[in-house]
Parts: sequence; structure tokens; C-alpha cells
Amino acid sequence: MKLRFGLQQRFIALIITLMTLIFGVMALVLLRHNVESLRSDLLERSKAFTALATKPIGSAYVTYKDSGTILVNEQIADFTSLDSSITNIAVVGLDGVVTYSYDGPSQSITAEQAQSFNPINIYADSGQIKRIIYPYIDEGGMHKYAVVYDISSASIDKAVGTLALAIIGYSLLGLLLSGIVTFIFIDRFFLRPIRRLRDQAMVIAAGQYDSPIPHGRADEIGDLANSVNQMAQNLKMDIQKLKEVDQIKSEFLMIASHNLRTPLSVINGYVEMAKSQALSVELQKMMNSIEANSQRLGVFAEDLLVISNIESGQEIFHKQPIIVDHLLDTIIPEFQNLAEEKNLHFEVKRELTDSEVYGSATHLTSAVWNLLDNALKFTKEDGLIELGLQRVGDAIQITVRDTGIGIPTSEFDKLFTKFHRGTSTMTYNYEGTGIGLYITKLIVEEHQGTITVNSVEGSGSTFTIRLPIAQQ
Repeated sequence: MKLRFGLQQRFIALIITLMTLIFGVMALVLLRHNVESLRSDLLERSKAFTALATKPIGSAYVTYKDSGTILVNEQIADFTSLDSSITNIAVVGLDGVVTYSYDGPSQSITAEQAQSFNPINIYADSGQIKRIIYPYIDEGGMHKYAVVYDISSASIDKAVGTLALAIIGYSLLGLLLSGIVTFIFIDRFFLRPIRRLRDQAMVIAAGQYDSPIPHGRADEIGDLANSVNQMAQNLKMDIQKLKEVDQIKSEFLMIASHNLRTPLSVINGYVEMAKSQALSVELQKMMNSIEANSQRLGVFAEDLLVISNIESGQEIFHKQPIIVDHLLDTIIPEFQNLAEEKNLHFEVKRELTDSEVYGSATHLTSAVWNLLDNALKFTKEDGLIELGLQRVGDAIQITVRDTGIGIPTSEFDKLFTKFHRGTSTMTYNYEGTGIGLYITKLIVEEHQGTITVNSVEGSGSTFTIRLPIAQQ
């Protein structure tokens, strides 16, 4: 099952993504700026410390080196207590050899570095100060030693860690608050109106065209609501017009069928009178042709009357319990003769059953006959037409299968509509009015049944009627 992400979920995802990027960049910039500031501060403090401490430390070393390092250590301890970033102080000779180290071994420096009259700053790979080499010049202006200061980044690392936690915490809080405020704003002014528009549009789509979308907005959402309202009104008017046209068509069908029946009755009466007389062979053929075509026209008139009555809601079905197996017995012999005349093979496959359906025998016979007549019409010589009957669950199933021309899948949706013919009405390759399947569908549905079709173009078709078994 495909997951559905609505506008609300997409906006939430978009807001979270944008806010995360914004606060992430801000946090990164802020952290980087503060790290640079801490490094710069450490450098300045270290420079100030070395400039202040080198003279006293060097003098104490020169004065007390021969008597021991206790007094030198005390002098240096007083200075290192002022700055915890200074981890070790060493005195190095001009040859680069360490002559004194306060707090453990110190990395040696080059003679060139030791002999420099200017302070030398040594940085770690991260760009942070890690050592300062400061020249010691005595009162007489002699450069005798270099004092080396090892500088720890522990204070910066601790400050950066604390700062990073604070920035992350405040960023998450800002992200949460900003996301909530932004979502409330977007939901209030955009998503909520769109949801109302969607809900009302679904009401209109369900057929309630007199339920306009209220909005009162002068923006694109308001324009969309106005467009949907106008579309609903236009659709309502179009449906009303179609209903009026359909009503006119139904009235026309009823009028036409009634007005055809009277003259046809007169024609049939005169034909019967004429046939009772002694006629020549030629005239007898003419009378037979007139009678056959009059009967076809009469069937058409009856079909029109059935359609108009059903569509107008009139009750024309006189229903009673019917054994479908017996009903087919009235159809099979006559259709067998028609199939033989066209050199078609007609087979009947039925399971004998005394199950009854509740309906009109006349109309159900007409429905089955329409399917057989279609099969006869669209099946070529030596083809096969099969009539089947069986019980399937709580229903009686009637099938009509043929090996005729078949039906394109593009015709399926229109197959059971009024006056639709599968072949071109311009070329009119086959006789028919296009109402047989429509009437069959109306009759079957009036009996609470269903009709379906399965067909492959060029390989024949199978029509299936299912009728519910009458409750005992």
C-alpha cells in the first residue's frame, strides 16, 4: 500500500528541514566565531604573560642556578599560578640545550630559535598557539638564554565543549519554537483554508452542487474557491440540461412507441386478411416480407416502450417464481432453427436445477434472447454459440458464449448504453438498433441481478447473467 503524504506532512518535513539547516549553519558559525575568539584571547594572554614573566624568571635562574632550583621553582610557581594555560616553563641555552625545566621535560628547540632576539610563536596544526620562545636579555643587554613556555589548549577545549552544548541546546529550543510558530502560521493562513476547500470540493464532487465553498479571501485560494463554486454551478446547469434532454428523449420514445403500435396493428391486420386470400406466389412473397418487417418494427416499438417505462419508474414487471431451466426450454428450439439456417453450431450446457428466481418470465426471456440474437448476428458460418445454465452459490448463472468477431476493450464502457453499436453506424455492417444490450441490462438490474462481459477481439465473447435465487 502506497503511503500518502498530505500537504500538512510535507510542510512539517519542509519546515523541519529548513529550520535544521538554518539553525545548524547559525550554530556552526557561532561556534567557529567563539573558537576563534578563544584562540585569539589565549594568544594575547600568553604573549602578555611571557612578556611579563621572562625577565623575572631569567633573573631568578641566573641568580640561583648554582645553589639549586628550589628558589627558581618558587619564583616560577608564583607566575604559573596566574595563568593555568602555562603547563611548563624551560630555560634553554643559546645552543638549543635545555638547562632547566620546571614541570617535566620540555621539547628541545633549535639553536637558531634560541638565539633569536624576537619572540617566536609555535602553533599546532589546528592553528592554536602551543609554545612561545621568548629571549632573555639581562641588565647589561646580553642575550644568554631563551625561556620556553608550553601552552595547554585544555581550557579552550573545555570552554568549546561547554559552548557547543549550550549552542546545541539553544539551537534545538529555537528550532522547536520556530518550527511550532512557523507551522501555526502556515496552518492558519494556508493549510487550514486549503483543507476547508478540499472538504467542500469533495461535498460538491459527491453531488451536492448547492453547497458553495465559503472563503472571503482576496488571494489565490479565494480565486480557487470561486472557480470551484463556478464550476459546480456550471455542472449543475449542465446536469439539469441533460436531465431535460433525457426527459425529452424518454417522452419521445414513449410517444414513438405508442404511435407505432396502432399503424402496425392495422398493417398486420391487413396482411393477415391479404394472406387469407388466394394470392400469386409473387404477392405471397411480398406479404411475407411485409409481415416480417412489420414484426421487426413491432419488436422495436415494444423495446422503446419497455425502455421508456423502466426509465420513468413505472412498474411493468409482473414477478412470480420462475424455474429458469423451464424458461430456457421455450427459447432453445426456436433458436436452434435460426442457428441451423445460418450454418452455426448451437450447444446447450446446463445443470438441471429446480431453483427458482423471482421475476417476469416475459422480460427475462427477452433478455436472454437479446444475448442469443447478438451472438447469432456477430458469429460467422461454422461458428459456435453456447448457452449455459448453472447454479453458483445463491445465484442462477446464465451464459451465452460465441466464437464471433469479439468486442474491443475500448467498447466495454459503452457496451450497455442506449443506442450504442459496436460497429460503425456509418458503414452499418450489421443490423440492429443498439438498444438490445441496454434493455437486457435494465431487465437484469430490475431483477436485482448483474450482467458482465468477457471478450477478446477476433476470438468471441461471453455474456454472463446472474440472478439471485428466490427465498423459500
